[in-house]
Amino acid sequence: MEKLLEVKDLKVSFFTDLGETQAVKGAGFAIGEGDFFGIVGESGSGKSVTTKSILRLGPSNCKIMGGEILFRGEDILKKNEAELREIRGGEIAMIFQDSLSALNPVYTVGNKMVELIRRHTNMNKKEAKARVLELLTAVGITDPEKAMNSYPHELSGGMRQRVMIAMAMSSDPKILIADEPTTALDVTIQAQILHLLLELQKKNNMSIILITHDLGVVAQTCKRVAVMCGGYVVEEGTVEEIFLHPGHPYTQALIASMPRVGGTFEQFLERDLSDGNGDLCPFLNRCKYADKTCEACLPKYYEASEGHRIFCHRREEKR
Repeated sequence: MEKLLEVKDLKVSFFTDLGETQAVKGAGFAIGEGDFFGIVGESGSGKSVTTKSILRLGPSNCKIMGGEILFRGEDILKKNEAELREIRGGEIAMIFQDSLSALNPVYTVGNKMVELIRRHTNMNKKEAKARVLELLTAVGITDPEKAMNSYPHELSGGMRQRVMIAMAMSSDPKILIADEPTTALDVTIQAQILHLLLELQKKNNMSIILITHDLGVVAQTCKRVAVMCGGYVVEEGTVEEIFLHPGHPYTQALIASMPRVGGTFEQFLERDLSDGNGDLCPFLNRCKYADKTCEACLPKYYEASEGHRIFCHRREEKR
């Protein structure tokens, strides 16, 4: 796979009055052109922090402590603000889970979209307005003129999410990062948004990074998946490998906790992690397979098969 984006050993911390909190401790993955890549894990696993770091969108108390983020072979972390602005919203775009907070409440949808388009192109105002109508139509909004003249609070959640996708698509990005894009939507609207993303990805040969905690969404859309736990990518592989041959105990627990019609439900094991050691496996205190090796050192990645890597000491055991 030719790598369009590669994240290597990324470390991100938050600094408060209480000190440093390591949110991402060593994340790494790679995506190719036209890839649909999922990042999955429970809340607090580091998914959103990792992807926001790609565009350096963290808050003021967030600092990237180490690693590389290579886009077309060049490290984004070494770019200055002017260079970063060309990439952010241009080559790499992002849509957020809370569309109402992401859109400015005092501007109409059309106003903000025209501003965004003119920032990244040479279009005049009239051309930009025509482009807005084209984009809103492309994302399935039946009355684009009305939507363009509406304020965010006047639109439904599904409509706002379509507007966010249209804004992200305005500069024809090579990579679209979708951070929990269906979380606040009902099931039928979720399906429509996921179908829309798949259509846009195929039509534009665009790469999509989908951040979610929903394994069902991953199964419907993604080709490859990275599973995050405690700031690490603990497993990475194709959707088939992750679902049919999960290698890490955390991945196995996530899949076992999925409700199934007519099946048994296995509760996800919860334990107090307050005494956890940052230099050990992030799943140590919840893993039924943990032994003295796990308590002694951090595991290393091993290749279960081509492109399927697992961050675990249990190399020789059958899964």
